[in-house]
Amino acid sequence: MLILKQLRNLSDESVVGQWAENAYYQYFDGEKLFSVKPPCVPTELVEFRKRIGEAGSELIFKESIRINGKDADDDNLSGDTTVQEKISPIQPMISCTKR
Repeated sequence: MLILKQLRNLSDESVVGQWAENAYYQYFDGEKLFSVKPPCVPTELVEFRKRIGEAGSELIFKESIRINGKDADDDNLSGDTTVQEKISPIQPMISCTKR
């Protein structure tokens, strides 16, 4: 999920939500069968990134490239190890809801 998050520039909430709706994301993550249940809650991604640190994130990305891509020698790889702010739900505008 960290790789999908980085590739698509998504928040933790978005990548978890989209994972539950997208068979391609699930296949990318190694799932054999489609599931509508998310694999984790977004806060687990935050805690995982904290545990592995920036060096651990970079190792995951570099190993993925080494295994799957021809650009394994690229030293310009960087991962997002920051915690994104929680996005507040958009409140409906009263003028738009009245008819």
